[in-house]
Amino acid sequence: MTNTYSWAINALDTYPIKDSLSDVVYNIHWSMIATSDQTDVNGNPYTASSIGTQIVAVPDADGFIAFDDLTQEIVEGWLEASELDVDSIKANLDAQIEEKITPKSVTRVIPWENKTI
Repeated sequence: MTNTYSWAINALDTYPIKDSLSDVVYNIHWSMIATSDQTDVNGNPYTASSIGTQIVAVPDADGFIAFDDLTQEIVEGWLEASELDVDSIKANLDAQIEEKITPKSVTRVIPWENKTI
């Protein structure tokens, strides 16, 4: 089983003004989505997701990127460079997908409800 991972940036918390800089990002609301190369009985790939937030360091004036100039790639780079344990998140997503593919427990309808009299 091989999974691929992608980030979704859901929102950015900013300081309106910080050290004479405008719209300074300090917190990222993110989702990570894992997609398996294996498919279910309907041909859809198995997926799992995780959400969270991550505080990032406030930049100095030299490293500042204006809010309107931010891209998904830049913000993903901040997440990857932060203290966020990306490997642990991926391992958790892998385990979720594995549980969907090979469940350890299944909830079933009680047998006497399926019979007609």
